[in-house]
Amino acid sequence: MTSATAAATAEGRNLELERARVHGFIYGVLWEPDRPGRELTWEDLDGALLDPDAVLWLHFNAANAHAREWLSQCPRLPEALRRFLLDRDDRKRLDLVAEGIIGVISDVHYGFDFDPDQIALLRFYLDARCLISTRHQPLSATDELRRVIRGGLRVENTASLLANLFELQAAMLGNVAARLNREVGDIEDQVLAERIHDQRGKLGAIRRLAVRLHRHFAPELRSLQHLCARHPAWFRDTDVRGLRQRTEELNEVVDDLDTIQERAKLLQEELAGRVAEMTSRNLVILSIVTTVFLPITLITGIFGMNVAGLPGLEDRSAFWWVMMGMAGVVLIVLILLHWKRLF
Repeated sequence: MTSATAAATAEGRNLELERARVHGFIYGVLWEPDRPGRELTWEDLDGALLDPDAVLWLHFNAANAHAREWLSQCPRLPEALRRFLLDRDDRKRLDLVAEGIIGVISDVHYGFDFDPDQIALLRFYLDARCLISTRHQPLSATDELRRVIRGGLRVENTASLLANLFELQAAMLGNVAARLNREVGDIEDQVLAERIHDQRGKLGAIRRLAVRLHRHFAPELRSLQHLCARHPAWFRDTDVRGLRQRTEELNEVVDDLDTIQERAKLLQEELAGRVAEMTSRNLVILSIVTTVFLPITLITGIFGMNVAGLPGLEDRSAFWWVMMGMAGVVLIVLILLHWKRLF
C-alpha cells in the first residue's frame, strides 16, 4: 500500500468515526481472538453484535437522539435493559441481572477543575462478551480507558475491561485526593506559622469537594464489595482477584477522602480559634489604649474650654505643668493596669 493510499484510508476512517460521534456513538472497540482491538464505526455496530467470539465495548452519548433511538431498538438488549441505559436515575448500583451486570457509577467530568459540581454518572450493562455504556456528559475515566485501549490494551473478556475501568477511576480519584492532601498540608503549615489570611475559604472549598466525592464514591465501593462476593458464574478466578484489587484501591482513596474531611474540619476549628484569639488580643490592646488616653483626653478637654477663670492663662510655665500632669496620669494608669495584670 502506498503512502497516499494509506493516508486516504486513514482519512476515510477518521471521517467515519466523526460521523459516528455525530450519531451519539462515542467509541466502540472489538477484540477478536488473538487479534488487537479494532475501533468500530456507526455502520459496524449491527455486525459487531452478531460476532459470537469477540469482546465488545460500545460507548454512547445518551443525550443524543440518534444514540437513544439505536439503544431503544437494540435487539441484543431486553426492553428493561434498554430503559435502564437511557434512564436518569442517579442511585449508585452494581446489580446482577440474569447472566450480566447493570451498573450506575460515578465519574468526574472530562477536564475536571476541582469543582464539586463536576461529578456525573456512567451507566452500563455488561455480560460475558459485551459492555454497553452510556453517559450524558464527557467523563474522565472512560476517556482515559479509550486512550489506553488505543495505546494497545488487550482484554480477554469484559470482566477484565471492567476492572481496567475501575483501576483508572481509582487512579484518577487518587490524584484528586493527593492534590487535596497537599493543599490541606500547605494550609496547615501556614496556620501553624500564624500566616493567616484567606485560608478559611480555601478550606471550605476543599472540605466541600472531599465530602461530595466521598458521598458519590463510598456507595460505589460498597457495591464493588458486594459484586466481589456475588459475581456472575462466567467470572474467572483471575477476574475476581482483579476486581478485589480494584476494590482495595478504591477503598484506600475513599479512606483518604474521609481523612481529608477530618483534617479540613480540624483546621477550620483551629483557624477559627486563632482568629478569635487574635481578635481578642486586638480588643485588649484597643481597650488599653482607650484607658490610657481617656484621662489625658479629659484633661485636654478641660483646658481646651474657652471660659474665664481657666488657671495658667497668664503663667508661661503652665503648659509644661499640664504636660507633666498628663504624663503622670498616664504612668499611674499603666501601673494600675499592670497591677491588675491586664497586660
